[in-house]
Amino acid sequence: MDGFEKRRNDKKEIIIQTALELFNKYGYEKVTVTEIAKEAHVSKVSIYNFFESKDNLRRIIIKDILDESLEETKTLVEKECNFIDKMGEYLENRIIHGGQYNMEFFFDGVERDPVVRQYLDDFNIENKQLITSLIQEGKKIGYFSADVSDTAIEVYIDIFYSYFLHNRKIRPILDRDPKLAKEINLLFLDGLIRHRGK
Repeated sequence: MDGFEKRRNDKKEIIIQTALELFNKYGYEKVTVTEIAKEAHVSKVSIYNFFESKDNLRRIIIKDILDESLEETKTLVEKECNFIDKMGEYLENRIIHGGQYNMEFFFDGVERDPVVRQYLDDFNIENKQLITSLIQEGKKIGYFSADVSDTAIEVYIDIFYSYFLHNRKIRPILDRDPKLAKEINLLFLDGLIRHRGK
């Protein structure tokens, strides 16, 4: 990568990070492209050249969030380590990742923008396959109940994620309380666990 391309990529990343911070703090609707440009120390023209519109900037931010989450889960599924440690890391990754952005901004984008909704639908298909792989690994070592079918697990995962997708009231509560988010994740996994290794 030459110097020009690096500067261009750095500028683009600054715009993305600045926009995400402002969207998190004030909400997507209240933030203007002018405010993003001012905080990022770039021109409005640069933002439109990189992203075309504020809507498209939001799409790219949310797609990046989903891509990063998927990559973390892929890496974890492929990692060779103690399964209990792996599940602990899975929970920790979800909590840390979720704490990086305001859930209201994320889900508002999903609800208002069909392009973002399609990103999430595609993400959910692949993510569910990865989580099912993780659960099947747990079944092999007796960590998860072998009596529960993969179809039941898929439905269970759908119920869990659909609740957070459609329940607007819980999102700000979890944003403010990572301990509660961790407890909910543990309860989610406890629903599948036959016993924990010691």
